[in-house]
Amino acid sequence: MRRVAWGLGSLARNAGLLAVIGVASFAAAAAPAAPAPDVFKLTIRATATSDFDHTTAPASSGECATTSRAEGSMTVHFGTRRPVLVGFVGGRLQAVRAGPLDGTAVLFGTNEVDEDCAATQSHLPESCSQTTRTFRNAATSLHSPSRGTIAIGVGGLRLRPVECPSQPDELRQAPLGRLPQALHVSTAALASTRTARITLTASTRRVVTYGPLESGHMQQRSTWTLTFVRVR
Repeated sequence: MRRVAWGLGSLARNAGLLAVIGVASFAAAAAPAAPAPDVFKLTIRATATSDFDHTTAPASSGECATTSRAEGSMTVHFGTRRPVLVGFVGGRLQAVRAGPLDGTAVLFGTNEVDEDCAATQSHLPESCSQTTRTFRNAATSLHSPSRGTIAIGVGGLRLRPVECPSQPDELRQAPLGRLPQALHVSTAALASTRTARITLTASTRRVVTYGPLESGHMQQRSTWTLTFVRVR
C-alpha cells in the first residue's frame, strides 16, 4: 500500500510539473515576436565654415604693450567613409556608432603683432600660406532621444596644430562648430516600404564675441546632411 501511495504521489507531482511546463510553453508561444527593424544605409555629409578676427589681451613690458591679432577662415568638409547600416524600431533609431568620420580642413589668414610704446608704435604683419589638414576616425554616434528624432554625437577629433594664422581656442576645441540639435524624421516614412530614401538636413550657427581685454569675434556655420537608403 505504501508503494502504491508513493507511486500515486510521484505521478501527481509529475503531472503538476508537466502542467506548469505546459502553461509556460503556452505563454511563450502566445508572446508576440519582436518587430523586425526597418533597415537603412546611412551616409553623412557635412561642411563647417569658421571666420575669425581675434586680438589677444595686451601684454605689458616696461613702457610697451603688445597684442597679437589673427584674422582667418577655415572650411571643413567631412563625412562617413562608407554607408553604415542602421535600424529603426517603432520610429526609434537603434543606437549605433556611425563613424568613422573623415575630413579635410582648409585654413588661411594673417597674423599681426602690434607694439604700442610711450613714444613709438610698430605693426608687424605676417601673411600665412594656405594649409590643408586631413583627419580620420572621428568617432560618431547616433541615437533616438524619442520617437522620430535622431541625435548626433562626435568625439575624438584632433587637427594638427597650425600657428599661422593663430586660431582662437574655441576653434581649436570645436573645429566642426556646434553640433545640430536632434533631427526630426517622419515615423510614417520609416515604416513605409514605399519610401526608398529619406534625406534630413540641419544647420547650426555660433557667434563668439571676445572681451573685455580681448577683442574681436568668431562666427561658425555648419550644415549636415543625413541620407538614409532603405535596404530591401
